[in-house]
Amino acid sequence: MTVRELTEEQKDLLIGQTYDGERFFNPTLDNNDVWFISNEEVEWHTDSNFDWINYLPQIEYVARIDKNIIL
Repeated sequence: MTVRELTEEQKDLLIGQTYDGERFFNPTLDNNDVWFISNEEVEWHTDSNFDWINYLPQIEYVARIDKNIIL
């Protein structure tokens, strides 16, 4: 599964903002400590102020693993 990579600055621009007037962007860290948003957020955004997200690089999603869990 691919997602869209964000820089720290881009993540900060999206926090608290809606992508369709109702649902909020959800920048998240992957297991490599890389910020990302979903492709759905990119596809469904309606605010032209965020058109720059269309050009974010696609990367492979790496699921976050809780490093505090003892197996």
